[in-house]
Amino acid sequence: MPVTLAPSTSRRRFLAQSAAAVCFGWSSRFLGAQSTAGAGHVWALFSDTHIDADPLAVSRGVTMTANLKSCVAEVLARGERPSGLILSGDCAHLKGLKADYQTLKPLLQPLVEARLPVHLLMGNHDDRVAVTEVLDRPTSPAVPSRFVSVQETPLANWFLLDSLDKVNSTPGVLGGEQLAWLGKELDARPDKPAVIVVHHNITLQEAKTDALVDSTALLEVLRPRRQVKACIYGHTHRWSMTQDETGLHFINLPPVAYVFKQEFPNGWVLATLQPDAIQLELRALDANHPQHGEVKTLKWRV
Repeated sequence: MPVTLAPSTSRRRFLAQSAAAVCFGWSSRFLGAQSTAGAGHVWALFSDTHIDADPLAVSRGVTMTANLKSCVAEVLARGERPSGLILSGDCAHLKGLKADYQTLKPLLQPLVEARLPVHLLMGNHDDRVAVTEVLDRPTSPAVPSRFVSVQETPLANWFLLDSLDKVNSTPGVLGGEQLAWLGKELDARPDKPAVIVVHHNITLQEAKTDALVDSTALLEVLRPRRQVKACIYGHTHRWSMTQDETGLHFINLPPVAYVFKQEFPNGWVLATLQPDAIQLELRALDANHPQHGEVKTLKWRV
């Protein structure tokens, strides 16, 4: 169910294929003609912007729009701009109101005008109907009632999933149909590293009700397919990285908006794809945070 926003009608080159993401850009597939910045290797990763209808709204001591403006400005100020940006859900504050997305749209517009594709995933505080009403009209979905897509780049394929179950309800669900689609799309691309992006955190603790409910089913799809190298998500508002016994990496993005514990950083992550790894640089909003600027290189499993 693609949704696309371009700077002008003349620039719209929307590719209506099997992809179904919320995309600010020109295509659901990376094309060199879109943006030469980063050559498809460098991406900005945002999560949990929680934009409210009121641009001056404050939550947990943070003005959400101010944080997003700062992060967008930093992306655009880079000498080497990313090839695109992925926002892994909870774009809206709480209930995914239409007015939330009306406030969000102009905040992301500078990226659009700079010809950076922006892909929005759905989190538990988003609403698919409201976001498509504000940003664009939907087309036929690859997975009914879900926003999913594959973003192909020279060094890796990004698989963007949709774990929104009920608006303003914490748990996330992918569902059998989406998992079947994912398995099929992965099998069609066995020879290039795959990076999975979803909103909800993946857990093996079956009793947890605040994460991805069908985490076990997702891992049954991912672990045997050795081209899958990493899973990236948000939701917990905590910056962390772990690796399981199969070598699969799990990357929890920091929030752009507020943190749940004051010692945690908020901000965004600069991801640089390499032939055998991904390099992640934390760009904390607080330049004095001890983790600001830290760089981690995660080697791909073989």
